[in-house]
Amino acid sequence: MTTTPSQPSLVRRGRNCTVRFAAGSDHVQWEQDGRSVRIPLEAIEEVHGLDRAVEVILTTARAGHPAAVYAVHDASAAAVTAFSAAVQARLPRTGPGDPRSEGEDLVTTVSSGSHQRPSRRVLSVAAVIAVFATIEVTVAVLGHSEFVAALPFVQFFTAVGVFLVVVMGRGLYDGRRLPRHGITVLAELDHYTHNTKVYRYADLDGELHYYREATGGQQLELSYDPRNPSRAAARLSTYMQCMMALMTLVGLAMACGGLGLTFHELVVALRG
Repeated sequence: MTTTPSQPSLVRRGRNCTVRFAAGSDHVQWEQDGRSVRIPLEAIEEVHGLDRAVEVILTTARAGHPAAVYAVHDASAAAVTAFSAAVQARLPRTGPGDPRSEGEDLVTTVSSGSHQRPSRRVLSVAAVIAVFATIEVTVAVLGHSEFVAALPFVQFFTAVGVFLVVVMGRGLYDGRRLPRHGITVLAELDHYTHNTKVYRYADLDGELHYYREATGGQQLELSYDPRNPSRAAARLSTYMQCMMALMTLVGLAMACGGLGLTFHELVVALRG
């Protein structure tokens, strides 16, 4: 006698919130800032996995009215795929002529006794802030430099530089590498969120993936990594590549200069 394995309870922790879908549950639970939001399955139109983000799109009864979207960011790609597939498989089947409900009206919010666990990114940022604060205190106590008052501004300057290197550098790297070594497709506009467009494309195995882009028409030329199809990049013009390279270099100079000044003051203070 064979039995069908039960569906596992899934928990996805992202940068902004935690989302849960229990085995046999009739709702998705959203936890953020000490509050718990219950989203019934009948209020969900569809679920999208967007690289390392999950988007739960609610139903809407009014034509032309934008649907509410709940999103969790910075989950693992495998977790996003598993969660999206599990919820999508449990959604009620509706036909084109079936009456539509306003999904946002079905969502309920209750207090949550537990707080969201800090993500690794938040912990990393907190650790960097703690290190910088320790350096400031050390320089202020042991040093005799008037430069100590400017250290917070130097450290902010450094953080901006690191941000530019990470964002612009990665975007430039993908924009140059993927068109040469990846697979190029025409992605179709799938839907809008409140601040961007979301395009869909299929990999060689037929699995759908989604890509965010603020600008673009009904179609968008994308190149994706065949080893990681959810990582994609839109085609960059020569001008855009030059600007991104320039901003990356500026960010690198800001980060190196800020770190150099910070640790120079620390060494001077420790030497007395």
